[in-house]
Amino acid sequence: MSIPNKIRKVVFCGLDNGGKTTILLLLNKKFSLLSSVKPSIKAQITSFSILGFEISSWDLGGQKTYREGYLHNKEKYFTKIHSLFFVIDIQKKDKFNEGLVYLEELVEIVLELNPNFSQFIILFHKYDPDIQNKREIIDNIDFLEKKIKKFNKTINFSYYKTSIYDEQTLLTAFSEGAISITEKSKLMQSLLKEYTKKTFSSAAIILDKHSFIIASRATKEYYEQICKSIATYLTYTMEKLESWDVKPMDIITNIEFPYEKNNELREGIIFFKKFNFNGNKLYLIVLCLNKKIKDTSYEYLPRLVNNLRNLFESFD
Repeated sequence: MSIPNKIRKVVFCGLDNGGKTTILLLLNKKFSLLSSVKPSIKAQITSFSILGFEISSWDLGGQKTYREGYLHNKEKYFTKIHSLFFVIDIQKKDKFNEGLVYLEELVEIVLELNPNFSQFIILFHKYDPDIQNKREIIDNIDFLEKKIKKFNKTINFSYYKTSIYDEQTLLTAFSEGAISITEKSKLMQSLLKEYTKKTFSSAAIILDKHSFIIASRATKEYYEQICKSIATYLTYTMEKLESWDVKPMDIITNIEFPYEKNNELREGIIFFKKFNFNGNKLYLIVLCLNKKIKDTSYEYLPRLVNNLRNLFESFD
């Protein structure tokens, strides 16, 4: 099957009942179908658009007979792929060895068909909020990560702990695994780098209307994680206000942040702003560890928006 240049082929693999289909339903905002999810039959292909290109998601059913079929017809399923997500149910320890064998086979096949491939994303799934601190779950993840690292020491696997009860974990994993590697996203990263440098902001993130992270920039990973953890909730809040015909210009919250040198609290601010152009709705989250920076951040917003507009027009 030929994959056009503007279509990005993203493959979801794993054992049956691991949560692959549910993940894709959540990413596609098809919440009404979650209660009737059944094991996927062979390969289920769905598509949606992000940043002007199409994501073709292949949900490969995890039953043993289907897995054997994928491996036998490897060119059909694993040629010209951009990202491979392997989903592991971290609550089913008795399935770990079977899943690891399957993953190792997939790694060999994908590298054989796509020599320069590097987007192997491992989802430690069903990492639900109420069990995250249990010793068994922590040990399970540690065991799996050590085993996977031994497959091929030249591969830099990406690991994410995900749960359907924390949508942002799935949005972050998909954004970083399938969107951040696109040319448009990389260019937007450069624009954010310039913006944070000019405004002295500690972190900035751009989201699309579905809360996918299109670009992000931060002086420290910790600051970036803070913004990502609240992104979905801020987007949802703004959309809810708009549903009541309330037109929010932005959302601002004052914060107190521990200063690293002496652990004293310092005042900062997080602001969330929406902007539209060329039919695209985007959101911006900015973390400033100094209230005075807010004015500078707002001062440079028109320049950032204009640069983003020019970028989108150049790809049309």
